[in-house]
Amino acid sequence: MISMMQVSTPALLLSTATLLLAFNDFTSEAYTPINPSKTSTKSPSSPGKTSLALSNFDYTTQSRIPWIAEGYNNWKWGDHNINYVEMGDKTKPALLLIHGFGASAYHYRYNIPVLARDYHVYAFDMLGFGQSSKPLLDYEPNVWRDQTLDFIEEVIGKTTTVVGNSLGGFTALYAASSSAAKTKSLINGCILLNAAGRFKDPTNAVAETEKNGIVEALVGAIKRFVIHLSFMYTKQPARIEQVLRQVYPVN
Repeated sequence: MISMMQVSTPALLLSTATLLLAFNDFTSEAYTPINPSKTSTKSPSSPGKTSLALSNFDYTTQSRIPWIAEGYNNWKWGDHNINYVEMGDKTKPALLLIHGFGASAYHYRYNIPVLARDYHVYAFDMLGFGQSSKPLLDYEPNVWRDQTLDFIEEVIGKTTTVVGNSLGGFTALYAASSSAAKTKSLINGCILLNAAGRFKDPTNAVAETEKNGIVEALVGAIKRFVIHLSFMYTKQPARIEQVLRQVYPVN
């Protein structure tokens, strides 16, 4: 089993002691890359080094990493470029922060410097997000699961605690639960920050019973009506502004 936490994002700033998690045995499907022929290679100048963009950044006194349009560090994952931030003492426990849907590593711009005072912190842009490559492919959970495990193995190079928010929480949990033999040496804990996602195995879906045609048609009509009303509500400018202000608050 794996011990984990479900907390809100501000909890990351309360106490770094909360990040110490126990890790025992995993029981889940084996970790196998979605593309067996892919090869992952490190960028010669990036892993294990602070990017030039952050070379003058003092995480002991500064509270927010700057936005760098060209990215921070680059990891070559197969044919894809993965942007990531690295900060902190390499002799300290490793921590990997995984962002949610529509976000990037910069989502953790305030958390990274604080956590780097006690941990060796990494945060990457998931494939298809931020400043990482955005190839045309089927973005399914296995893609980000494989990215996470390969990143820990090839870039971090030591046992890591994974922290995920929203979709990143699902990715962190999926990576941590995939293959005991593979992940036990890679992941020693999993922290979920308002996690979201598909928490059931699609391969174990129970066959549905045959539905009555009239009932099915009625349910379909109701669903379409509700979806239409929902769309009409969510597309209102005031509602869009409200949602954006929740995600990107302004003073």
